Amino acid sequence: MTLKIEAVPSKDLLLDPRNARKHSAENLAAISESLKAFGQRKPIVVTSENVVVAGNGTLEAARSLGIQKVDVVRVPNDWSDDQVKAFALADNRSAELAEWDVVVLDEQLQALTFAGVDVEAFGFAAQQIPDAAEWADVGDSIKERDGLQQMTFVLSDAQVETIKEAMRVAKSLGVFDETENVNGNGNSLARACEFFLGSHGG
Repeated sequence: MTLKIEAVPSKDLLLDPRNARKHSAENLAAISESLKAFGQRKPIVVTSENVVVAGNGTLEAARSLGIQKVDVVRVPNDWSDDQVKAFALADNRSAELAEWDVVVLDEQLQALTFAGVDVEAFGFAAQQIPDAAEWADVGDSIKERDGLQQMTFVLSDAQVETIKEAMRVAKSLGVFDETENVNGNGNSLARACEFFLGSHGG
């Protein structure tokens, strides 16, 4: 079924008074930065009475930015009140259950930071990366400078997945202390190796 998108004055929409999802100031700030950078790329879901079913945070952020009109789609007219509530909960919960691939995320955040994108504005912790002028080749995902080396491995698909999982677990243990390396993937691999050596008397 083709969805009909409407442009509706933001002042005419009503925040859902039963919304089970709370939006912190930090969350709304991240949504606002996204709207400023990219515009609205997903419509808000509303009822025929203009009550927001999904997208309350987007509406709040849009109003704070003075955005006069927002894009909306409406739930089917034959939906019961229970169906509307169930959809609202399912929409929030399905997003909540997703997980980050921390290895891929780290690479993308570093690449965006090198490109000058303020990832912190979107709610991510800014990567502590030295000024690009300090690096020998800004185009590489791992930079070489004094005290740092780049290593290359040949791995099977299964080995790649094993290493990715080990790096994910290593990153989940917290920040990396006492290292000049700003590459999260390198730090996580070194941490995994340190645990292995510690367990085998290395």
